[in-house]
Amino acid sequence: MPSGIRHAMPRRPFSCAFGNPSVTVFGIPLDAAFITLLAAIAVAGVVRGFSGFGSGMIVGPVGAMTFGPQVAIVVLLVIDTLPMVPLIVSSARKVSMRELLPVVAGYGLLVPIGIWILKTGDTTMLRWSMSTVILIAAVLLWSGWCYRGPRNVAVRLGVGGMSGFLGGACAVAGPPVILYWMALSTGAGLVRANLLIYFAITQLLSGTGLLVAGILTKQSILLGALCTPAYLAGLLVGARLFGFASDKAYRRVALTIVIAAAILTLPALDALRG
Repeated sequence: MPSGIRHAMPRRPFSCAFGNPSVTVFGIPLDAAFITLLAAIAVAGVVRGFSGFGSGMIVGPVGAMTFGPQVAIVVLLVIDTLPMVPLIVSSARKVSMRELLPVVAGYGLLVPIGIWILKTGDTTMLRWSMSTVILIAAVLLWSGWCYRGPRNVAVRLGVGGMSGFLGGACAVAGPPVILYWMALSTGAGLVRANLLIYFAITQLLSGTGLLVAGILTKQSILLGALCTPAYLAGLLVGARLFGFASDKAYRRVALTIVIAAAILTLPALDALRG
Protein backbone atom coordinates (compact mmCIF):
# COMPACT_ATOMS: atom_id res chain seq x y z
CA MET A 1 0.00 0.00 0.00
CA PRO A 2 1.35 3.52 -0.83
CA SER A 3 3.17 5.13 2.08
CA GLY A 4 1.24 8.40 1.79
CA ILE A 5 -1.94 6.62 2.81
CA ARG A 6 -0.53 3.83 4.98
CA HIS A 7 1.08 6.36 7.36
CA ALA A 8 -2.29 7.94 8.18
CA MET A 9 -4.22 4.69 8.49
CA PRO A 10 -3.08 2.43 11.34
CA ARG A 11 -5.56 -0.30 10.50
CA ARG A 12 -8.29 -1.18 8.01
CA PRO A 13 -11.26 -2.73 9.85
CA PHE A 14 -12.96 -4.00 6.68
CA SER A 15 -9.94 -5.48 4.93
CA CYS A 16 -11.30 -9.03 4.91
CA ALA A 17 -14.99 -8.32 4.45
CA PHE A 18 -15.24 -7.41 0.77
CA GLY A 19 -13.37 -5.70 -2.05
CA ASN A 20 -10.23 -6.84 -3.82
CA PRO A 21 -6.97 -5.46 -2.40
CA SER A 22 -4.99 -7.03 -5.26
CA VAL A 23 -6.63 -4.63 -7.74
CA THR A 24 -5.16 -1.14 -7.63
CA VAL A 25 -5.67 2.18 -9.44
CA PHE A 26 -2.79 4.67 -9.24
CA GLY A 27 -1.36 2.42 -6.53
CA ILE A 28 -4.51 2.61 -4.39
CA PRO A 29 -6.04 -0.81 -3.51
CA LEU A 30 -9.72 -1.15 -4.42
CA ASP A 31 -10.38 -2.97 -1.17
CA ALA A 32 -13.12 -2.74 1.44
CA ALA A 33 -11.80 0.52 2.91
CA PHE A 34 -11.92 2.19 -0.51
CA ILE A 35 -15.39 0.85 -1.32
CA THR A 36 -16.72 1.97 2.06
CA LEU A 37 -15.31 5.47 1.58
CA LEU A 38 -16.60 5.65 -2.01
CA ALA A 39 -20.12 4.69 -0.90
CA ALA A 40 -20.06 7.29 1.87
CA ILE A 41 -18.90 9.96 -0.59
CA ALA A 42 -21.72 9.10 -3.00
CA VAL A 43 -24.27 9.37 -0.19
CA ALA A 44 -22.68 12.63 0.96
CA GLY A 45 -23.04 14.00 -2.57
CA VAL A 46 -26.75 13.18 -2.59
CA VAL A 47 -27.20 14.84 0.81
CA ARG A 48 -25.25 17.93 -0.27
CA GLY A 49 -27.25 18.08 -3.50
CA PHE A 50 -30.67 18.22 -1.89
CA SER A 51 -29.87 19.93 1.42
CA GLY A 52 -26.87 22.15 0.65
CA PHE A 53 -24.74 20.88 3.55
CA GLY A 54 -23.55 17.76 5.35
CA SER A 55 -20.90 16.32 3.06
CA GLY A 56 -18.02 16.97 5.47
CA MET A 57 -19.98 15.60 8.42
CA ILE A 58 -20.54 12.33 6.54
CA VAL A 59 -17.24 11.85 4.71
CA GLY A 60 -15.15 13.04 7.68
CA PRO A 61 -15.91 10.25 10.16
CA VAL A 62 -16.12 7.52 7.50
CA GLY A 63 -12.83 8.62 5.94
CA ALA A 64 -11.20 8.84 9.37
CA MET A 65 -12.36 5.30 10.17
CA THR A 66 -11.13 3.76 6.90
CA PHE A 67 -8.02 5.78 6.03
CA GLY A 68 -7.34 7.98 9.06
CA PRO A 69 -8.20 11.63 9.87
CA GLN A 70 -5.32 13.12 7.86
CA VAL A 71 -6.35 11.39 4.64
CA ALA A 72 -10.04 12.12 5.29
CA ILE A 73 -9.43 15.87 5.39
CA VAL A 74 -7.44 15.82 2.15
CA VAL A 75 -10.13 13.77 0.40
CA LEU A 76 -12.77 16.27 1.52
CA LEU A 77 -10.65 19.13 0.20
CA VAL A 78 -10.31 17.44 -3.20
CA ILE A 79 -13.90 16.32 -3.76
CA ASP A 80 -15.41 19.65 -2.70
CA THR A 81 -13.22 21.88 -4.87
CA LEU A 82 -14.42 21.19 -8.42
CA PRO A 83 -18.22 21.30 -7.80
CA MET A 84 -17.91 24.68 -6.08
CA VAL A 85 -16.35 26.54 -9.03
CA PRO A 86 -19.56 27.48 -10.93
CA LEU A 87 -21.34 28.29 -7.66
CA ILE A 88 -18.52 30.62 -6.59
CA VAL A 89 -18.75 32.60 -9.83
CA SER A 90 -22.49 33.17 -9.42
CA SER A 91 -22.21 34.09 -5.72
CA ALA A 92 -19.23 36.45 -5.77
CA ARG A 93 -21.34 39.57 -6.42
CA LYS A 94 -23.80 38.83 -3.61
CA VAL A 95 -21.38 38.33 -0.75
CA SER A 96 -21.18 40.73 2.24
CA MET A 97 -17.50 41.54 2.71
CA ARG A 98 -18.31 43.17 6.06
CA GLU A 99 -19.53 39.82 7.34
CA LEU A 100 -17.06 37.67 5.44
CA LEU A 101 -13.61 39.19 5.97
CA PRO A 102 -13.40 39.02 9.80
CA VAL A 103 -14.65 35.41 9.78
CA VAL A 104 -12.04 34.45 7.17
CA ALA A 105 -9.36 36.23 9.23
CA GLY A 106 -10.36 34.28 12.33
CA TYR A 107 -10.22 31.05 10.33
CA GLY A 108 -6.73 31.86 9.08
CA LEU A 109 -5.50 32.56 12.62
CA LEU A 110 -6.54 29.23 14.16
CA VAL A 111 -6.54 26.72 11.31
CA PRO A 112 -2.75 26.18 11.72
CA ILE A 113 -3.35 25.08 15.33
CA GLY A 114 -6.06 22.67 14.18
CA ILE A 115 -3.77 21.25 11.50
CA TRP A 116 -0.97 20.85 14.06
CA ILE A 117 -3.33 18.82 16.27
CA LEU A 118 -4.35 16.77 13.22
CA LYS A 119 -0.70 16.04 12.42
CA THR A 120 0.49 15.25 15.94
CA GLY A 121 -2.64 13.97 17.69
CA ASP A 122 -3.60 10.39 18.42
CA THR A 123 -5.73 8.92 15.61
CA THR A 124 -8.30 7.38 17.95
CA MET A 125 -8.72 10.59 19.93
CA LEU A 126 -9.09 12.58 16.71
CA ARG A 127 -11.84 10.20 15.58
CA TRP A 128 -13.64 10.54 18.91
CA SER A 129 -13.36 14.33 18.70
CA MET A 130 -14.64 14.38 15.13
CA SER A 131 -17.71 12.27 15.91
CA THR A 132 -18.46 14.22 19.09
CA VAL A 133 -18.29 17.60 17.36
CA ILE A 134 -20.45 16.33 14.49
CA LEU A 135 -23.09 14.93 16.86
CA ILE A 136 -23.27 18.21 18.83
CA ALA A 137 -23.51 20.22 15.60
CA ALA A 138 -26.20 17.92 14.20
CA VAL A 139 -28.31 18.25 17.35
CA LEU A 140 -28.02 22.06 17.26
CA LEU A 141 -28.91 22.20 13.55
CA TRP A 142 -31.84 19.82 14.09
CA SER A 143 -33.18 21.98 16.92
CA GLY A 144 -33.10 25.10 14.73
CA TRP A 145 -30.85 26.94 17.18
CA CYS A 146 -28.80 29.81 15.79
CA TYR A 147 -26.72 32.60 17.25
CA ARG A 148 -28.74 35.56 18.63
CA GLY A 149 -26.02 37.52 20.42
CA PRO A 150 -24.07 40.62 19.37
CA ARG A 151 -22.64 40.89 15.87
CA ASN A 152 -19.35 42.72 15.80
CA VAL A 153 -15.83 42.20 14.51
CA ALA A 154 -14.69 40.41 17.67
CA VAL A 155 -17.56 37.91 17.47
CA ARG A 156 -16.92 37.30 13.77
CA LEU A 157 -13.24 36.68 14.47
CA GLY A 158 -14.23 34.21 17.19
CA VAL A 159 -16.67 32.36 14.92
CA GLY A 160 -14.03 32.14 12.19
CA GLY A 161 -11.41 31.00 14.68
CA MET A 162 -13.66 28.22 15.97
CA SER A 163 -14.41 27.20 12.39
CA GLY A 164 -10.70 27.16 11.51
CA PHE A 165 -9.70 25.15 14.56
CA LEU A 166 -12.45 22.55 14.04
CA GLY A 167 -11.85 22.46 10.29
CA GLY A 168 -8.13 21.91 10.68
CA ALA A 169 -8.37 19.29 13.42
CA CYS A 170 -11.67 17.54 12.69
CA ALA A 171 -12.77 18.53 9.14
CA VAL A 172 -15.89 20.20 10.61
CA ALA A 173 -15.48 23.86 9.66
CA GLY A 174 -19.10 24.46 8.65
CA PRO A 175 -21.32 24.39 11.77
CA PRO A 176 -19.94 27.51 13.55
CA VAL A 177 -20.47 29.78 10.55
CA ILE A 178 -23.75 28.15 9.55
CA LEU A 179 -25.20 28.65 13.03
CA TYR A 180 -23.88 32.23 13.09
CA TRP A 181 -25.08 33.33 9.65
CA MET A 182 -28.42 31.52 9.73
CA ALA A 183 -29.78 34.26 12.01
CA LEU A 184 -28.98 37.08 9.57
CA SER A 185 -32.07 39.07 8.54
CA THR A 186 -30.64 39.74 5.08
CA GLY A 187 -32.19 36.65 3.51
CA ALA A 188 -31.11 33.16 2.48
CA GLY A 189 -29.43 34.38 -0.74
CA LEU A 190 -26.81 36.42 1.10
CA VAL A 191 -26.20 33.66 3.65
CA ARG A 192 -25.70 31.12 0.84
CA ALA A 193 -23.30 33.47 -0.99
CA ASN A 194 -21.33 34.16 2.20
CA LEU A 195 -20.99 30.42 2.89
CA LEU A 196 -19.93 29.54 -0.66
CA ILE A 197 -17.24 32.22 -0.86
CA TYR A 198 -16.14 31.53 2.70
CA PHE A 199 -15.61 27.84 2.03
CA ALA A 200 -13.81 28.60 -1.25
CA ILE A 201 -11.33 30.91 0.50
CA THR A 202 -10.87 28.66 3.53
CA GLN A 203 -10.22 25.65 1.31
CA LEU A 204 -7.25 27.54 -0.12
CA LEU A 205 -6.04 28.34 3.40
CA SER A 206 -6.53 24.75 4.53
CA GLY A 207 -4.86 23.35 1.44
CA THR A 208 -1.83 25.58 2.00
CA GLY A 209 -1.64 24.58 5.66
CA LEU A 210 -1.95 20.88 4.85
CA LEU A 211 0.77 21.19 2.22
CA VAL A 212 3.16 22.92 4.61
CA ALA A 213 2.42 20.30 7.28
CA GLY A 214 3.21 17.47 4.87
CA ILE A 215 -0.34 16.07 5.06
CA LEU A 216 -1.31 16.97 1.48
CA THR A 217 0.33 13.95 -0.15
CA LYS A 218 0.15 12.73 -3.73
CA GLN A 219 -1.60 9.50 -2.76
CA SER A 220 -4.22 11.29 -0.66
CA ILE A 221 -4.95 13.67 -3.54
CA LEU A 222 -5.24 10.73 -5.95
CA LEU A 223 -7.63 8.99 -3.56
CA GLY A 224 -9.80 12.10 -3.52
CA ALA A 225 -9.66 12.35 -7.30
CA LEU A 226 -10.76 8.72 -7.65
CA CYS A 227 -13.75 9.42 -5.41
CA THR A 228 -14.77 12.71 -7.06
CA PRO A 229 -16.92 11.14 -9.84
CA ALA A 230 -19.03 9.38 -7.18
CA TYR A 231 -19.45 12.69 -5.38
CA LEU A 232 -20.46 14.51 -8.56
CA ALA A 233 -22.96 11.77 -9.41
CA GLY A 234 -24.42 12.07 -5.91
CA LEU A 235 -24.71 15.84 -6.27
CA LEU A 236 -26.67 15.44 -9.50
CA VAL A 237 -29.03 12.89 -7.93
CA GLY A 238 -29.52 15.08 -4.87
CA ALA A 239 -30.21 18.16 -7.01
CA ARG A 240 -32.93 16.24 -8.88
CA LEU A 241 -34.51 15.20 -5.58
CA PHE A 242 -34.67 18.84 -4.46
CA GLY A 243 -38.22 20.18 -4.60
CA PHE A 244 -39.99 16.92 -3.76
CA ALA A 245 -40.26 17.80 -0.07
CA SER A 246 -40.02 20.76 2.31
CA ASP A 247 -36.74 22.32 3.46
CA LYS A 248 -37.46 20.99 6.95
CA ALA A 249 -37.86 17.44 5.64
CA TYR A 250 -34.61 17.66 3.65
CA ARG A 251 -32.75 18.94 6.69
CA ARG A 252 -34.05 16.12 8.88
CA VAL A 253 -33.10 13.47 6.32
CA ALA A 254 -29.64 14.99 5.96
CA LEU A 255 -29.08 15.24 9.70
CA THR A 256 -30.32 11.68 10.25
CA ILE A 257 -27.66 10.43 7.83
CA VAL A 258 -25.03 12.66 9.46
CA ILE A 259 -25.87 11.34 12.93
CA ALA A 260 -25.84 7.74 11.71
CA ALA A 261 -22.41 8.22 10.10
CA ALA A 262 -20.99 9.76 13.28
CA ILE A 263 -22.34 6.98 15.52
CA LEU A 264 -21.54 4.02 13.27
CA THR A 265 -17.91 5.11 12.86
CA LEU A 266 -17.20 5.59 16.56
CA PRO A 267 -13.90 3.97 17.61
CA ALA A 268 -15.78 2.06 20.32
CA LEU A 269 -17.41 -0.01 17.56
CA ASP A 270 -14.16 -0.99 15.82
CA ALA A 271 -14.09 -4.38 17.53
CA LEU A 272 -17.57 -5.21 16.18
CA ARG A 273 -16.36 -4.45 12.65
CA GLY A 274 -13.71 -7.13 12.95
